[in-house]
Amino acid sequence: MNSLNSASTLETHLETQTVIYPTLQYLVRFLPWDGKRVFDYLREESKHNPFIVENSDFQNSEALLDDILPNWYSPIAQELSLSEHLLGQISALSIPYKQREALTYLTQWLSNSGYLEETPEVWADGSIWSAKELEAVIPLLQSLDPPGIGTRTIQECLLIQLKNQPESLAFLLVKNYLEDIANCIGNSSESKHNCQLLLQELRQNHQYFNVDIDKITDAIHKIQELEPRPARNFGGSDAPIVTPDLKIELIAGSWQISLAYEVKQRFCLNSEAIKLLQESPKARRDTQQLEALLQKARNLLTALQQWQENLLKVGKFLVERQQAFLQSRDKLDLVSTPQQLVAQSVGLSNSTVSRIVRGRYILVCNQNSQIIPLHSLCVPIGVGGRTPQQIQQMLLQLIAEESPANPYTDEQLAQLLKMRFCLPITRRTVTKYRKIAGIKSSHQRKLTDIAGGRRQRAGGRR
Repeated sequence: MNSLNSASTLETHLETQTVIYPTLQYLVRFLPWDGKRVFDYLREESKHNPFIVENSDFQNSEALLDDILPNWYSPIAQELSLSEHLLGQISALSIPYKQREALTYLTQWLSNSGYLEETPEVWADGSIWSAKELEAVIPLLQSLDPPGIGTRTIQECLLIQLKNQPESLAFLLVKNYLEDIANCIGNSSESKHNCQLLLQELRQNHQYFNVDIDKITDAIHKIQELEPRPARNFGGSDAPIVTPDLKIELIAGSWQISLAYEVKQRFCLNSEAIKLLQESPKARRDTQQLEALLQKARNLLTALQQWQENLLKVGKFLVERQQAFLQSRDKLDLVSTPQQLVAQSVGLSNSTVSRIVRGRYILVCNQNSQIIPLHSLCVPIGVGGRTPQQIQQMLLQLIAEESPANPYTDEQLAQLLKMRFCLPITRRTVTKYRKIAGIKSSHQRKLTDIAGGRRQRAGGRR
């Protein structure tokens, strides 16, 4: 009798595993996906599975949704920063190590337009290189892509881009008549008159006696196609367009959360197909295959339901916990909420919460609608129970009060945090949070102040 009971229990266990395991498998697959990706997966599956059908009540609303949000689901690839673009090329140069390091250092002095500002003496001040050593690697910098990088004037920038055409009219105009050609651009009578004056001046040089207005116009058009700001396309890229799966609305003074895109409502089991299967003779060869497809459809829709429930469960907990921050949008109001706490509170595993939080976004519905990452509400515990954002804010406050000529070291900042904010913190931890906040070291802050003072004095002399 015991053996029969054991066999029955084993059989039941195995049967349960057969049903549950595929559901969990689909759920794990769905967890890191956004709503659109899950929707596309289900729609593709419905093309091959007769037991999954798209709910007709929602089919007509799809076109409207696409009209309103046509680019939600096409993230823009992040571009390399100028620094990353240059460092990749520098690492491939066959030059001595010291030159490579000096060249890398020099890239820090590039402006947002790609020009080298200041003088070699300013670059060298406080560094391990002399002005002469840094000046010697400028040609190496100017040999890199984008063309014109590392130049000091717009004329030098354009000439480098035309260096392969030294005999061309465009090169001559940039080299000797840059200010004149600026007055020739346009269709006004004054522009045409200036162009005639330039033509006369060129013809006085016997080498260019065959130049005419059309050739000057063509050369000017060629110059206009050059890039006067080589770093224009670097140094940042558009924020990626993302898909919010959750949305929050301010109702009666409290933020309430809901699903932004209910995929589960879009699909259901095909009752007509199920009825046909039930009425079909069991002896048919394809019956077993159809039953497997029906089971798969049930597993997918069950997993879809669990995916939405888990997503909403985590989002609801985080929104309720971060009400103060959502009201003020001040990072100092964020409450420490590590993933382990979320997992324990909502009854999910840490790995499940991690998959849900990572790459997930919330649409904030108010007068100035915006999208925020869900992980921004899931703040780890920092030093002394403070959030990392709060520690960074404290550092910024202290540095704003320091003497520019004698900035605080990381050790001094650690001591000030202990005394003023009762925050026990080590120098190493201060360094970590300072770097996360994008704050330069005390040495770099001092150099910036010195360079700024020199610019002011130079401006005064001019």
